Formats: sequence, C-alpha cells, structure tokens
Amino acid sequence: MGRKCYLSQRSSVYILPFLFMMAVTGCTKPVISFQSVYNGDNATNVVKIDTFAVQVSTVFLDSFVTSGTSAQLLGRYIDPFFGTITSRSYSDIGTPNPLPTLTNYSVYDSIQLIMRINKTFYGDTTQMQRYEVSQLTQVMDFPGVQRAFFNNNSIPYDPLVLGSTEVKINPFAGLTSQRIGDSVKITMPNSMGQDLFGLLYRQPDTITNPVIFRGYFKGLTVYPDTTMPGAVYGFRDTLILRIYYHDPGVVVVQKTADFHLTNAATQFNQISVDRSGTPTQSLTEANPELPSTSSGNQAFMQPITSLYVKLLFPTITNLLAYPDYIAVMKAQLIIKPVQGTYSPLHNLVPQVNLSLTNQANTISGPLPYGNGNLSIDYLYGTNTNYSYDITTYIQNALNQGADNNAKNGLMLIAPAASYNTMFNRTVLGNSYNALKSNQISLQIYYASYY
Repeated sequence: MGRKCYLSQRSSVYILPFLFMMAVTGCTKPVISFQSVYNGDNATNVVKIDTFAVQVSTVFLDSFVTSGTSAQLLGRYIDPFFGTITSRSYSDIGTPNPLPTLTNYSVYDSIQLIMRINKTFYGDTTQMQRYEVSQLTQVMDFPGVQRAFFNNNSIPYDPLVLGSTEVKINPFAGLTSQRIGDSVKITMPNSMGQDLFGLLYRQPDTITNPVIFRGYFKGLTVYPDTTMPGAVYGFRDTLILRIYYHDPGVVVVQKTADFHLTNAATQFNQISVDRSGTPTQSLTEANPELPSTSSGNQAFMQPITSLYVKLLFPTITNLLAYPDYIAVMKAQLIIKPVQGTYSPLHNLVPQVNLSLTNQANTISGPLPYGNGNLSIDYLYGTNTNYSYDITTYIQNALNQGADNNAKNGLMLIAPAASYNTMFNRTVLGNSYNALKSNQISLQIYYASYY
C-alpha cells in the first residue's frame, strides 16, 4: 500500500540554521489542523495515504412526507439516470372569505383555475406542457393513523378531465406563454361555474358552512399529460378557483369570487418513478440496495425519488497493522460527482450531509461536522466535489473493529427543507470509476514512528 511522507519533525542542531533559512526563503508548510496525537518526541512523521477503498451503494429508502411543503410539483420528465419521473398535485378547495353579495342582476361569465409558478424546475424547459384537472371523489382526510400525506399516497378522483391547457414556462424569467405574468390559467367547465355561482347567490349551508362545503366539493387534482414529457415545474400552493361575473348597467362592473386553497397542510404531491432501462432499475422495496460495482461504478442520489448513497469503510482497520502507525491525525472524505452528469439544467444536490447508518439502512444521528461543502467546476468537471472532515468518525471506526465497519457506515442525505420539493440529483463515482478524477477518495493523515 503506497504512502507519502507528508512532513517530518526530525531536526539536528547542526543543520537547524540552514533549515531555518530554507524555510524563510523558499518553503511553506501546508497548514493542517491536527489533534494532539503525537508520541511526545521529535521523531514523529505525518504520513498521508489515500488507498483505502470506500464501499459505495445506492439505497432506496421508504416514502416521505410531501404535504404542507408550500409547493405544487407538476410535470413529467425522462431522466437517463433516474428514470421517468411524474408528479401530480392534490388540493383542498374552500369557500370565498368573505362571501360576495350577489344580486338578481349579477351575471355569471366564466370560471378558471389559476396557478402561479415558483421558478423551480427539473428537465427540458423548451417543451410545451399540458396540464389537466379532475375533481376528487373523496374528502382529503389523512388516511388511517397518518398525520401527513406521503409521496406514494393518492386520493380517488373522477377521471373526467374538467379542464386543460397547453403552456410553455420560462422559469428563469418567471413568465409563461399565456402572457399573464407568472400565472397559468386553466378554463373550467361552465356547469361547475354556474353551480358554484348559484350557491353564492342563494347562500345555503352548503356554501356558508366550510365543513359542509368540503364534503360537497371535495377537492381538485392537477396532473401532466403523460404523452408530453418535458419538465417538472414548481408552483406555489396558492391556487385559486376564480369565478368571473358582472353587474350590468350603464357602466359594466367586472367582479370575481375566489375559492382558495383551504388547508395548506393537506395539499400534497404524488411522485412516481419508472426506472426501467436505467442503472437503478433493480431497486425496489424488496431489493433496496444496489452496489456501485453493479451499476457502472456509480451511485445515484435523488432524495425526492427516495434514492440515497451509503458508504462503508470495511478495510479501515488494516491501518492498525501498519508497523509505523501511531494514531489518525486527520481524515478527509472527498466525493466526486461524475463528469457530464450535471449541468445548470441538471443541478447537483446543493448540500449533502453525512448521517450514521446500519445494515438495515436506518438513518441515525448526523455527524457534527458532516455538512458537505459543494464546489462546482462547470468548466472542466474534474474539480467538482463534496468534502468532509470525518476524523472523529474514522478514529471511532478503528476502535469498533472490522466486523462493525462491514455493516455500519455513513448515509449521504439532504436537509429536510429541500429534499421533498427539489429534483436535484447527483451521480457519484466509486473508487473504481474509469475516470480517476471522478473517484471517491478517503485521505488519511496518521502519525508515524518512521
């Protein structure tokens, strides 16, 4: 196993003045923050090694909460690494507050569903999108003992398409091809509009009592036309079902009545994935882990589709058998996204944290210093990386033994604030990746007798 002598503290009173002059005129030592692990004399060297392999695998974890995120996710995109990803939204609609006062002269005009983009996206934004709307046939109550909706939940709905629209979205400018700013409008059937307009005019319990109205109208689901895959876009959770009407007279007064999202805590996104034909197609609930050596020496992370990366250090205890070994002074983990798998349109996960995990892939507590610092090199791609100081973890791993390190390790995770609304993804190279510049690296500095 190769090694390099990183710095030596051997000194001699005979050559000390010479060394001092050399240090002043032409030598600068790298500054390394080490712990106090020297053996107490001046014969200690610091040796750097980077030849310990890291065992990398892709892990499919369980479902996650997608309700109450303040975002609707709508669309369909075919990703060559992660599969065909589709997202639809479910929303609970409430009555106008306050209720408008209609007269015998008020005239119904039309009804539209209005959604506003939030400028996030995933995929090809040059493609036309088609969104469709259907009405739910069941009230949006949490199922069973759940206190939230998850990415694999759904609500029964009438397959009849109530309304649809085709639109292009420019998320960078915050504009749509409908030329009404950042909004997307879908015209709904007049039969629905006239029915709701009649309730507003008569004001029975159905419209004045929010609980009764919720059972009467239930809610809406918005979903993409699956024959037109292009991108998944983020929308605000402020959708409005708006009735347009007017009061006739010498001057016609145009008016509106808005049925808003009534409960932001229940609005949720159903996210489905078809991984057929991708390197991760074998990942299922029954087969939740895929070694990177079986997927092209790559591992795949996309939290919103439940893919994470697991790291094991099964041979790290071999360091204890080195005849010159004293103690680990520093351990740095450098993780490299594979060149060509990311771009400004396919963004990397911006922050990747390290958490402890076990053989069952349970995620435990995060490492105190396990926040990865992402550095992106779009020009050459060779210097893009996440870096971590895992000195304490490696020191503990040496004490826990080889059997433990073959089962327990680290899981790469994303912060909870972003994993359920963003489609950022990362393809990582393992220690055997064909491109050396894309290989994961564990760099250990240890104190040596020699």
